[in-house]
Amino acid sequence: MPIPLSSRWTPFYKFVLPLLVLGGLGVGAWQAHAHPEDVHMPPGMGPEYGWVLIIVVGLFAGGIIWWTVASLARIDLDDDELVISNYRSEIRVALASVASISGPSMTNPQRYTLTFEELTEFGRRVTFLPPMDWTLMRLGEPHEVRELRNAWEAARAAATRRR
Repeated sequence: MPIPLSSRWTPFYKFVLPLLVLGGLGVGAWQAHAHPEDVHMPPGMGPEYGWVLIIVVGLFAGGIIWWTVASLARIDLDDDELVISNYRSEIRVALASVASISGPSMTNPQRYTLTFEELTEFGRRVTFLPPMDWTLMRLGEPHEVRELRNAWEAARAAATRRR
């Protein structure tokens, strides 16, 4: 039976959060365009251009969100294989073909990245969110990531012995 390594919040971060942010920015830009008298702009900028400022900030925020969550995948550990899904398709990759496990990232929530020795259908790298700990400060790695690292080291050792 596969062991889930990804957070159950992954679909929220991948699909819902970008829609909420872009929808909110769209509503804000429309409000600024429809009611420029209510917009408080920086000195030297007229209130009639408030919607432009919101669009620019929205494009910047959208770029950050795209960079951090668009590539998120759901990952399960099934014996000596990883079951990887981008929510449209699913592949199986041998655990021994993982070249490295890096993370946590400096983002919130923290992300981990698996780099493969060879190209997969999802590319050379796959990023995932481990299950979240809702404390202020996480001490150490999540249990699921430790379990993944242990299984990966065992799979690499077994592959080396076979050669």
